[in-house]
Amino acid sequence: MGRRLIIEKFGKIKKAELEISPLTLLVGDNNSGKSYLLSLLWGIYTADGESVLFQGMEELLRTDYSQVYEKLRDFILSLKQNSEKETQITSQIVVEILNHLLRQNKDQFVAGIFNSKQVIIERLEIAADHEFKLSIKGQSMGERIYFQYCPSGGLSFSAEMLEYDYELVLKMLMVNIFLWYFKGNKYYGNYNTVYLPAARTGFLLAKNVINQVGRQIAYDVSGLSERGEIQPFTKPIIRFLDKLENLSLDRKTEYDDIVSWMEESMVHGKIQYGSKISESDIRYMPNSGGNSLPLRASSAVVTEVAPLLLLLKYGRKLSAICYEEPEMCLHPKLQQEMGRLLIRLVSHGICMIATTHSDIIVQHINNMCQIKEMGCPEELMKKLSLSAEDVIGIQDIAIYQFQDRGDDSVVEKLTPENGEFRVKTFSNALMELLTQTTEVQDFELG
Repeated sequence: MGRRLIIEKFGKIKKAELEISPLTLLVGDNNSGKSYLLSLLWGIYTADGESVLFQGMEELLRTDYSQVYEKLRDFILSLKQNSEKETQITSQIVVEILNHLLRQNKDQFVAGIFNSKQVIIERLEIAADHEFKLSIKGQSMGERIYFQYCPSGGLSFSAEMLEYDYELVLKMLMVNIFLWYFKGNKYYGNYNTVYLPAARTGFLLAKNVINQVGRQIAYDVSGLSERGEIQPFTKPIIRFLDKLENLSLDRKTEYDDIVSWMEESMVHGKIQYGSKISESDIRYMPNSGGNSLPLRASSAVVTEVAPLLLLLKYGRKLSAICYEEPEMCLHPKLQQEMGRLLIRLVSHGICMIATTHSDIIVQHINNMCQIKEMGCPEELMKKLSLSAEDVIGIQDIAIYQFQDRGDDSVVEKLTPENGEFRVKTFSNALMELLTQTTEVQDFELG
């Protein structure tokens, strides 16, 4: 749809303009705002009709956008007499109203993500690159009224609701339009977005201690009341812990091939959920045989990869994953495999947004882009043991480089050069190390 997310004065970020791609990487200096931005994107992708973003929407429509309000109200009411009807609004008015709501509710929205009223954002807006007409169709079918807006799918509401509360129907219609425009066609209706924090090993090992009830009482800012001495987790971490508690052995996974590959190529064993000890017990069975091990007795690689593996194996279908430093604790060889995993997840329809310091992951992605551009030569694919799901088009990737300038940081979208992304913060660090190595060798040689 050609829309960009504009952010200003958020943490250390002075300004950023983002277009989320199927694979989006946030790279660059430490303490430059990457995790802040990743948390914000998680909040956007998990927003639903109850989000604080839409607080005050009805009053705003009635007062500041009365023409739009009356047009949609009359459209909804007319469906009682007509089985099918259509109206139009412009994308410009959608963006205008959405940005008004963002300006009005952005601070409360951000405070809810970070469980802190001290975290604020000066600007959070959507910018559209082109305008279009948004067609809204309404159709009476039996006891239900179906709304469909092009180019998206259909939404349905009960006839009884329409009869007694057209304002509620109008609100639901507008909220869904805003969510569709805010998130994009593919992800607006699916809220199963997972945040994998950098400290995922610690949270995974402690999940049975930090139980769900305790989290909601002690760690959610809405329940803090006067207990200001308690330091809450951020909302993405709370929801991450919730998802680990809501795994199910009965759930059918769509990711069997990815799970099998991860267990074979990355952890060299099976991750087991549920045992005679406890229904929620998580254990590791190495391929070498022997007894299964509790995660606390397993290697760092196992505990780092286990959260994602468990979610793919026993969780719900995923819409998006916000992955903080996926290379954590991985040997360079496994970092390359992690790059392969990120692309495979994208191939399975999962939007991947990750922060990373790994030049190996970026270079692997560059290689897969080049192979895709070459048309996936059969001889090369066979030699490198690659399948179609291992390669990716460069148009499906966005990389944003963060550069810390002390008081703030700047965010730059990287443009591919000769078919690959070049991350200066990585290459500069490697060049400095090479220079240092040369100096040491020259001095030693006298």
